[in-house]
Amino acid sequence: MQDKTTRVRPAAPPPRRGPAKPDGAARAAGEPAWRLWQARAALTWERLWPALWAPAALAGAFLALALANVLPLLPGWLHAAVLALFAVAIPLALYRGVRRFSPPDAAAARRRIERDSGLTHRPLSALRDAPAGGGATALALWHLHQERMRRTVRRLRVALPHPNVAARDPLALRMLVGLLLFVAVTGSWGDWRPRLAAAFSPHVAAGPAARPVALDLWLTPPEYTGLPPIFLKAGADDGTHAAPAPAPTTAAGPVKVPAGSLALGRVTGGGVPPTLEIGGAPVAFEAVDADSFQVQAPVTGGDRVAVTQDGGTLGSWPIEVVPDRPPTIAFVTPPAQTDHGALRIEYVAQDDYGIAGAVGTVRLAGEGLPKALDGEPIELPLALPGLNPKEARQAGFHDLTAHPWAGLPVTLRLTATDGAGQTGSSEELPMILPERVFNHPVARAIAELRKRLTLDPEARRPVAEALAELSAAPGQYHHDLVAFLAMRSAAARLILDPEASAVPSVQQLMWETALRIEDGGLSLAERDLRDAERRLAEALDRNASDEELRQLMDELQQALDRFMEAMAENLRQALERGEQVPQIPPELAQNMMDQSDIQQMLDRMREMAETGSRDAARQMLSQLQQMLENMRAGMTAQMQQGQNQAMETMRQLQDLMQQQQQLMDQTFQRAQEQMNAENGLPQPGGRTPRGRGQPQTSSPMMQQQAEQQEALRRQLGEMMRQMGEQMGDIPQPFGRAERAMRGAGEALQQGQPGAAVPNQAQAMQELQQGLQGMAEQMMQQMAGPGMMMGPPGQQPGRQPGRGRDPLNRNPSPFGQIDNGDVKVPAEADLQRAREILDELRRRSGEYDRPQMEREYIDRLLRQF
Repeated sequence: MQDKTTRVRPAAPPPRRGPAKPDGAARAAGEPAWRLWQARAALTWERLWPALWAPAALAGAFLALALANVLPLLPGWLHAAVLALFAVAIPLALYRGVRRFSPPDAAAARRRIERDSGLTHRPLSALRDAPAGGGATALALWHLHQERMRRTVRRLRVALPHPNVAARDPLALRMLVGLLLFVAVTGSWGDWRPRLAAAFSPHVAAGPAARPVALDLWLTPPEYTGLPPIFLKAGADDGTHAAPAPAPTTAAGPVKVPAGSLALGRVTGGGVPPTLEIGGAPVAFEAVDADSFQVQAPVTGGDRVAVTQDGGTLGSWPIEVVPDRPPTIAFVTPPAQTDHGALRIEYVAQDDYGIAGAVGTVRLAGEGLPKALDGEPIELPLALPGLNPKEARQAGFHDLTAHPWAGLPVTLRLTATDGAGQTGSSEELPMILPERVFNHPVARAIAELRKRLTLDPEARRPVAEALAELSAAPGQYHHDLVAFLAMRSAAARLILDPEASAVPSVQQLMWETALRIEDGGLSLAERDLRDAERRLAEALDRNASDEELRQLMDELQQALDRFMEAMAENLRQALERGEQVPQIPPELAQNMMDQSDIQQMLDRMREMAETGSRDAARQMLSQLQQMLENMRAGMTAQMQQGQNQAMETMRQLQDLMQQQQQLMDQTFQRAQEQMNAENGLPQPGGRTPRGRGQPQTSSPMMQQQAEQQEALRRQLGEMMRQMGEQMGDIPQPFGRAERAMRGAGEALQQGQPGAAVPNQAQAMQELQQGLQGMAEQMMQQMAGPGMMMGPPGQQPGRQPGRGRDPLNRNPSPFGQIDNGDVKVPAEADLQRAREILDELRRRSGEYDRPQMEREYIDRLLRQF
């Protein structure tokens, strides 16, 4: 159809055709007006920029020379000649370019759209054509052709303009002009007005041009202040040394300068070395070359900074030296001992520029103590909520129960240090250093012997004999071979090693032995966990590398897993010994967290550290420490209700098994009596047997046993329901036991005790297996990192709905102890940070990017 359609083209001789549609009827003809406007704009730029690039390049070259302060350095006549040359060349180039410019018309715009869209047969022009004549068939064909053309032009595009200036500038001089202009603008930032004025003011004189005087003066505060340099700018002088315009900072009063700032000055021109005056004390500039001078001097006082040269003042500014006040630190609450023996220190500190570090110093305070206790004070590093914070309010935990001073009177003083090395101290508080209280008699005896050795290092033999006596009764410490060998080794070393250095190592061995007897491996796992927390906090404070933080995060995860496993083992041993699970306050149990909460905290802390949110990571680590302290204070908090209920269920099952055993014995006896009666044998007790082969009917005694069997079956069903609520899964043997008990009951109702006995025996066997499976399931819930938690949603210590929101979700544990100092990023913020970090890493590996951009990206990546 397309090949048979005749399109009217202007040619000789011109065919007869209808009138073409005017340009204003573009929308009626189906032409896209927006694309026509784009095409015209692209064509206009492609024609205009080649006409304007030459005058623009000349103007850029002039600005580069002016901002670089090159023209004032020329002789006056040459300066004027260069100005005249640019004044003639720029208008001439502009005139020649504009004269060749012609705006594009609609036909050119339509042709541009067709070319950029890849259209053939010029459909936009066809839409504007009209048929030259013809009948109805020709008009129908024409309308079909027009419709096809409209469908063709539905997807149009206009390519970006391409002026092709490179063909007119093969040497790329425009790039050189742009680079020079960029350098000149960067170097003259803030000083462009006097430079432009000097470029338009040639000094035409008989002699050489007077060189201008330029002054640049910086006041750089100390690095620890974190303040930017202060730039004091004076206008360029024309050589007469007139006082420059006042600096902008003088309008608002004196310039505030931190004490210890460094004044850096540079003067170009003048020919005479200038002088810097700070508070009336002159400091001479040093010559860099024949016409440049520089100076460097500290700002320690005074109320004015001035620069003079050859009797004139180049610049003068009033200043106010701000002194650096020492930091302050104080206790928020008196030091307190946690339920697990740790020392809790909560403090508040302030500094005008930032706190560099804080420590707590513990000293002995008692009188009449032996000289053996004299030693270096204990230094307790205090964690800071960020890097050099101006205000800090933090709580830390320190386990000093293993120190020889534990239980003795001491004093505690806090000291804060700022970036300048100044220190501020709190009041000195007297206290008793926390001491571990042992409940196990052997562990308590070892701790007392260790303390005696601390107070009297010469009492080696009595201590060794007491250790030997304790080790001689292994039944008192659960026949622990490691504890036995440790006590024997400590006793032997006290007697055989006369060196004074042997006492501390023996004391450490005695302490670890007491902990093992008291808590098993729990105390050692707790010590490792505290060490992992401390190392991670120190790494966050010093902005350690990502690799080191990742390694410390893994160590914290492993230490936490070992701690939870040790807690599970300790509880298992307590249950095996029949000890009652300790109770804790309900409010503490509500603040406990399950396994998913702990893992979520660790994962978010890891993400924050990797994405550069170090302050938020420190805050979350502090929250994790607070949560773990709550867990240490009540190790079996979440077992308080759920596990105790499970233990009660196990005791009920044992009672049920005893009742089932008694019932089976009675049923077996009835079966024996029935068998004897059927065989004509005498009954136990001399009763007369019934006739041989006489059928037996269900007696009232059997009916009673059947009812008792049914009651036991229903009791088992109720226990199975409770186990499902408490533990989630019901051991399968209980279901088989319930079916066997139902069969035994039916046999008893039918008067067949012999048929009931096998079912009752099977029920007893299944109950035994189910009880064993229940105990194993309880220990699986208690073991590993998930101990004290259980399956999600079935934590033993948390009743459904207790401590949760209306949607049965765990409330965020972070808000319970968050003091609002640091905003913890949301998940969306962390995801956005990861995406930005990945994009920066991708761009840093693209070597086709400009060197300046890649260096900037590398500087950003070094911060994260």
